[in-house]
Amino acid sequence: MHSSLPTVLAAMLLGAAAATPMPALSQEWPSPHVTNTDEAKVGTYVLPDPLISARGAPVRTARQWPSRRREILALAQDNQFGRTPTTAFRTRFEVWERDAAGLGGQSRRSQIRIRFSDDPGAPVLHVLLHVPAHASRPPPVVLSLSFEPNIMTLGEPGVEEATGWDLRTHQKVVGSKATPIGHVDIAALVRRGYAVASIYYGDIEPDFDGGVAFGVRPLLAAAAPRGPHDWGAIGAWAWGASRVLDYLLTDPEVDGRRTAILGASRLGKAALWAGAQDERFAMVIPVISGEGGAALSRRDFGETIGDLVAPGRYAYWFAPRYKDFAADPRTLPLDSHMLLALVAPRPLLLVNGSSDTWSDPTGEWLAAQAATPVYRLLGRKGVPAQRPAIGELAGKDLAVVTHDGGHTLLARDLDLIADVMDAELRAGRK
Repeated sequence: MHSSLPTVLAAMLLGAAAATPMPALSQEWPSPHVTNTDEAKVGTYVLPDPLISARGAPVRTARQWPSRRREILALAQDNQFGRTPTTAFRTRFEVWERDAAGLGGQSRRSQIRIRFSDDPGAPVLHVLLHVPAHASRPPPVVLSLSFEPNIMTLGEPGVEEATGWDLRTHQKVVGSKATPIGHVDIAALVRRGYAVASIYYGDIEPDFDGGVAFGVRPLLAAAAPRGPHDWGAIGAWAWGASRVLDYLLTDPEVDGRRTAILGASRLGKAALWAGAQDERFAMVIPVISGEGGAALSRRDFGETIGDLVAPGRYAYWFAPRYKDFAADPRTLPLDSHMLLALVAPRPLLLVNGSSDTWSDPTGEWLAAQAATPVYRLLGRKGVPAQRPAIGELAGKDLAVVTHDGGHTLLARDLDLIADVMDAELRAGRK
């Protein structure tokens, strides 16, 4: 095992405290290759051109882009994340708490249950919504995909206990006993004037191989055996995020049309995939999303497709077809820059860490550069040719920041995220 291979993920900020390690979610595995973290050994690669159609024709105008976008989306569905079923589905929203005092009086707190079935054993998605207490008009929303149940995200009186998952034993437990991993500092975003809707990804599907049996996928399509292009857990988490957006668009206390989706690590991948599929998300913020997210797969640095789908790891996140590209990512008919392009022309902010070699922050930067021509075609700006210093924001509309640190979300990242949202969601697009 290469010494740089992390056995734990780093947690997102707990309030304003320093980042702490996440507990291991799986055992180490025999690596099929020596993990490369040497830029001199990356080698050469050629990226598919997002502005060349499947027929080989150049895409030169904004009017031609929707057709090319559909082609890229189909490539991502068939080869990486799987096809999200189009089954007609009716959800039920239960607003059981409205405008309670939250965050010590900083917010108006609401709690919503999203039901997918009348079966009492079916998954229920619990939404914890905080609206700035003194908002004079419906504010934009941050939809935060959380690793922890709401009771752990915010341990204040009145938050529903609900349930969670022990990721070591694969057992359902009361929410406060779920595996502690980390969460976003909700109050920091509320203080900046944003509503925050927080959801627990385990409500949608628990994060372990076999968790599909306890999640939403069986409600929409047969769970097993999966065909090569069937969706995985990331697809399910993304689908669940869109169901929360369905609700936010009905809530008069927030401006659901200005919803940004935020997730870190594997939930950064889910946030990116949700934003790529669902154009109703006004902004997409994948944090430290790495391989399978914003980092280039053809670039042999840090984690690889082979690492993701190795036995005992995370093949269940993706379509079964994704395994076919483990030996040679150059055969994958798309790469991460094309996923980023699917978000265009909406604002997209990538956040990563300078020492997070496993997630390859340089690979995310290069993917943003390769997606910039699509943003420019659609009248937006993208990232510059020169990579900025650590901690400095680069780009507009499509932007990247690399903090000084590892696989984590820092307080200063949240400040910068709010700054970008101020420019993109409040000031209006220019």
